[in-house]
Amino acid sequence: MTVIRRFVEWLSYHPTTEEIARALATEYLSEFSVLGLRFGRINNDDSITNLGQFGFPDSENIRGRNIPSQEWRSGTSAEIEIISGKSKEKWTPDSTIYVATLRDRGVIQGHLTISFHQAIPESQKHHTSEAIEDLCVPLSLYLSFVSNPYGTGVTPLSAENRDAGAGQLTQRQILILRGMVEGKTNHELATEMGFSVSTIRHETMRIYQALSVSDRKEAAKKAITLSLI
Repeated sequence: MTVIRRFVEWLSYHPTTEEIARALATEYLSEFSVLGLRFGRINNDDSITNLGQFGFPDSENIRGRNIPSQEWRSGTSAEIEIISGKSKEKWTPDSTIYVATLRDRGVIQGHLTISFHQAIPESQKHHTSEAIEDLCVPLSLYLSFVSNPYGTGVTPLSAENRDAGAGQLTQRQILILRGMVEGKTNHELATEMGFSVSTIRHETMRIYQALSVSDRKEAAKKAITLSLI
């Protein structure tokens, strides 16, 4: 969980999507010897916007490009087979590429593709995919409020709004909010913080009220937006 926490805290500084791709490949997933990493968003018209990438030879050619549905769906690569849903696997047949799904409110909003220097052995696939999927949670949240689809970052909030959001929460609530962003359950938070589950639930409701949100995902998004964690 330490890696996820560091990633979440780093996202609060609003890096560009290009910086995110580089950091994921060279720092947060460095133990897996990543060759290339990129992620993009699927738009309402089924086109794909390439947001951030690092290490792929064609990065310069497709950076920030919006690829029409017909064009990308006509591709025959193993990566496209997975993204289009033709393949139900997340690993390509040669075990050198993993494709993760980025979701917002249960709806697919994009994909993260990671290429490795060499094939990942079967014995290491679970650990590798688990580490990637864990990082996809805060990444999905971040992409949900990125204002510029071409990866130049998010629109900064005014200091007044930032202070107003932070001033309504206690230190305990900030810690619970951080746990929400990290995907922890109420039971996990209760055990970690030494409180009852009912106390965590009560504090959660107060967090929703303070941030004017209605669920954990909205609260987590606002926490990152306001740099509360």
